[in-house]
Amino acid sequence: MSAEEKRNCILRIYQSTKDVYTEKEIISLATKAGVSQGAIVQTNDELVDGNLVEKEKIGGVIYFWSFPSKVDRMAQNKLEALRESLTASETKTESSKKRLAEVQVGREDTDGVRATKLARLSELRALRATREAELEVNERS
Repeated sequence: MSAEEKRNCILRIYQSTKDVYTEKEIISLATKAGVSQGAIVQTNDELVDGNLVEKEKIGGVIYFWSFPSKVDRMAQNKLEALRESLTASETKTESSKKRLAEVQVGREDTDGVRATKLARLSELRALRATREAELEVNERS
């Protein structure tokens, strides 16, 4: 039996009966359900750590329980958090698009003017490089 199957089996025990159990009772019921006895305590602790099972010590006894509504509520909370994250991302995307549009104002290439200026800049840089090379040759002589 895989770890996920063990988790589901133990969680099903809690949620099908909607009852409160001691550790001995859970071990007994899970063993009957086919979970190996050595893995029950560890799997139960993982469920507690994952907030799928509640654990409370009353007097000298530790009680465990889990209700189906808890899993449903956790899924709803996760869905709400994802929706909020999506809304925030959409807002940020819209803001970025607006900012990009603002930055691009004045950079439009009308009638190829910008392309012409960039080509001229490239020519001037090449001319400068050749003149600097000529100047360097003249200084050495």
